[in-house]
Amino acid sequence: MKYSARDIAIGGLFGALGVALPILFHAVGLGKMFLPMHLPVLVCGFLVSLPVAFAVGVVTPMVSSVLTGMPPLVPTAFLMTLELATLAVTAGVCYRTLRLPVIVSVFLAVVATRIVGGLELFALAPLMGLKSNLVVYLTLSVILSLPGIILQFLAAPLALAAINRAAASKETLVYKETR
Repeated sequence: MKYSARDIAIGGLFGALGVALPILFHAVGLGKMFLPMHLPVLVCGFLVSLPVAFAVGVVTPMVSSVLTGMPPLVPTAFLMTLELATLAVTAGVCYRTLRLPVIVSVFLAVVATRIVGGLELFALAPLMGLKSNLVVYLTLSVILSLPGIILQFLAAPLALAAINRAAASKETLVYKETR
């Protein structure tokens, strides 16, 4: 399968942002609360093909872990690969394939990601000697991520609109709102 240079370049840019942004958030102690790696990966899912979005979701936490030590490689970075790949691909499918509005696509991508996060906690609980309760883990996945979820709902549509305005002013659309 061929991938466009545009998709690869945009994927690389947002992957790099996914490594750099958490450094800033962790510097002020807000990294875990605001999910800073999620935002660039989410926006990337709107802009590139599904395979590239998937790759950015998988590669970003691994590269960040190797380069910065955040997140810890085992188990966090491995778990985040599933979450971030789900986030990017769901956003892309909802927006680019199903043609849903941006905010609906963000909502569905975040819901899918939190479900994956809850299922990961549920699956790992017995290995850590904890009781398995799927409802508790799904709830925890949302509650612990709430500030980051709010940030995604606010920042992703704004970032996409800014990208569209900047691209339109140069007569080359990177992101096109079709509604």
